[in-house]
Amino acid sequence: MSGAGGAAGTQAWAALGRLVRQPFRRADQALPEEPAWGLRELEDLEESPQDTGRAQALAGVLQRRAAHDPDFARSLATWLDEAGPVPTGTGNVRNTVSGGSQGNLLQARDLHGPVTFGTPPAPDATAGERTD
Repeated sequence: MSGAGGAAGTQAWAALGRLVRQPFRRADQALPEEPAWGLRELEDLEESPQDTGRAQALAGVLQRRAAHDPDFARSLATWLDEAGPVPTGTGNVRNTVSGGSQGNLLQARDLHGPVTFGTPPAPDATAGERTD
C-alpha cells in the first residue's frame, strides 16, 4: 500500500495482516475454534486499497472481534498506537484572503510538483550571439 505513508505504512499494514491472521480466541475457550475474523475483509481491502467501503467493513469486523476477544483487543490497541495516524490525502482546508490581492494568489492543501504563475520569460534573443 504505497498510499498509506510509504515504508511506515507498509510495515503497519503487514503488522495488521499478522494480527488479523491470528486465530480468534474467546476468553472462555481453551483453544481457538473460529477462523480469523476480518481475514476476508483484509484481503478485499488489499485488492482495492482506495475503497473506503472496504476499509470501513474491515474496521467494523475488527471492532466486533475486539469486543469478543480480549487478547485481540489489546493487540489491536497496541497496533493502533504504534501505527499512529496514516496520512490519507483528504481533509479540509480553510483559506481566507482579505484586502484584495496585488499579484498571484494560490490556495492549496497538498502540492506535489512545481507551481508556475504566468508565462515563462521569452528567450533572450542575444543569448546565442558572441560578444568577443
